[in-house]
Amino acid sequence: MIKDDNIKIFNKKLLENLKNKLISNGFKNTEVFNDVDSAKKYVCSLIGNGKKIGVGGSQTIRSMGLLEDLKQQNNEIITHTKDMDYETRIQIWLKAQNADFYLASPQAVTYNGEIIFIDAYGNRVSACIYGPKKVILLFGYNKIAKDIESGIWRARNIAAVTNNIRLQRKNPCVSTAICEDCNSNLRICNVLTILYKKPTYTEYEILIINDVLGY
Repeated sequence: MIKDDNIKIFNKKLLENLKNKLISNGFKNTEVFNDVDSAKKYVCSLIGNGKKIGVGGSQTIRSMGLLEDLKQQNNEIITHTKDMDYETRIQIWLKAQNADFYLASPQAVTYNGEIIFIDAYGNRVSACIYGPKKVILLFGYNKIAKDIESGIWRARNIAAVTNNIRLQRKNPCVSTAICEDCNSNLRICNVLTILYKKPTYTEYEILIINDVLGY
């Protein structure tokens, strides 16, 4: 049996290689963190106090308890809730896109440092491309994929299916546990975005965390 510490060492080498790929793709502010706590401390220090922070429905960010820590620093968290009507959501999404920071987690990142997002409405991927003063992307090693094809497969068949189950949406994948490329009005994988390189006028911080996080 492989010891846990040996796995950690292997992961660290993998993550350092990925860090270098992301840097070569223009994401200069990329760092590897050994655990969730150190990543949270970094983000809280980077953001500071009294800022406006946009965030979508990221389960990675919520599972870290990061939003609670940022609220304690008197920051405003801008995000939608399930009970909001469509018009209210639109206003929240537009406000989030103009925030000081936007927090998100991609559904997959390839060995070559290509970042893959899948989205229902496009609000989250829009904010990850352009609008906020700085975009902070966080992800665990479970999001790493060999290439774009396997990254898209992961986004559709792991992240999207799991999210459908969480949201209790009556989509075919909830029953089959695999993407059926359906025509449902409740479908959550309508928009696919790939960042091959850093968008020119958007600033990023990318945190690679040596842990399993989110979907």
